[in-house]
Order: sequence, then structure tokens, then C-alpha cells
Amino acid sequence: MQLLNFFLSALKPNDRAALTANMSEVAIGAAQVLFETGDLVDTIYFPGSACISVVIVLSDGKTVETATVGRESVVSLIDAITDQPSRSRVFAQIGGSAMQMAASAFRGRLAESGDLLALTLLHARATAMQAEQGVACNAAHGVHGRLARWLLMTQDRVGTDSFPLTQDYMAVMTGVQRSTVSNMAGALKKAGVIDYSRGNLRIVDRKALLRHACECYAIVSDQFESLRPDGGQRPS
Repeated sequence: MQLLNFFLSALKPNDRAALTANMSEVAIGAAQVLFETGDLVDTIYFPGSACISVVIVLSDGKTVETATVGRESVVSLIDAITDQPSRSRVFAQIGGSAMQMAASAFRGRLAESGDLLALTLLHARATAMQAEQGVACNAAHGVHGRLARWLLMTQDRVGTDSFPLTQDYMAVMTGVQRSTVSNMAGALKKAGVIDYSRGNLRIVDRKALLRHACECYAIVSDQFESLRPDGGQRPS
């Protein structure tokens, strides 16, 4: 099995053997819902090429994205290890591969392995930090910088320069109207930073996009990159 997921790659050999014995590979379809708010998180997912979105659903039906999870970490990790219902709607922003296992089996191994517990707590901390930084970012930074941050994060999670992404979903990512996102994305396209057509987006100039992004991108990204077994090297 190819360990595309960085959490799995960082496991000690004994933990990897114990966990992978209970895993299976799954293809997650685009827009496939993994958990609705209130669902029991009975399965834990380790994305490979899939990018999973975590959104808060407000009473008026509006959704705001609070986090994304890809190959750098684990889906619904905090809810899974605490055996609590999902606090959000969790679905595939971009379809792709993942490894899955029963959350109960993961908790069983967690009770036996200090190494696994330590790695899990570090990932839980990074996940919580992503949400906290997002709150600060939405309050302090403009749409332009936030959009660049989300695009870079999506690229990191899927590991490719091109991925399916509509302007409607960019509006969910940034929490603003579609017309605002359209103007911002259009400016980035005109500057040669990105290209998009028919629901597909390509990052043409990553270095330029980094210059457009707010400081929150590096803060969150560095947390996850530091957890990689090689110490992490963010693309420049």
C-alpha cells in the first residue's frame, strides 16, 4: 500500500502495521457527504488525493468553510478519538482516494500506543489551530488574501496544480458573495497567477499566489508540515 497520507507516513512501524491491518482503500466521490452535523463519527479517513471540506451550516442554510483536510492529516480526528458526534458537515470538496478504518479500532490502538497518542494529539492541535487562525483571518484580512490562502491550501492537500473548483465554492471558502469572488479570481487570472475554466482551476504561478496570500497561510501550513516524517518542506 502506498502511504500517500502524511499522518500514516509518520507512524512508527508497529503502529503502522496495527492500523493498516484494519484499513481499506476507498474512492470518495466529489461532493460525497461523509458526515452531517450530529452524525456519529464511526469511520476515520486518511485522505490521499481527496480534499475534504468541513463547513458550519447556519440556521438560514448558509454554509461557511472552517477547515479543509487532505493528505496532510486525518478527517474528523477530534470527534473520532473522543467518540462524539460530528460538529459540522464533512464532505468531499475534491474527490479522490483515502484509507478508512473504524474509529473504534483507532481508539483501541490509541489506548495501547504512546507514540500514536503523541502523533494524534499533535495533529489535533494543528487542526484546532487551523480553525482558530481562520477566525482571526476572517476578521482581520481582506477577501483577496483569504482567497489566495484557500487556493494554496487546496493545492497542498491534493498535491497537484490543477483541481476542480467552481466560483460558487470559492464563495463558500471565503464566506463572501459569488460576485466578490468572481472579481477577485478574475484579477488573479488577468495577472497570470491562476487560470480557470468550466469548474477547473489551475495555479499557474505559485510564487505570485504566495505573495497575494495573507500571513495565515504560512502559519497553518507550517504546523502541518512540521509533523511530516521528513520535517516538511513547503513548496515555494
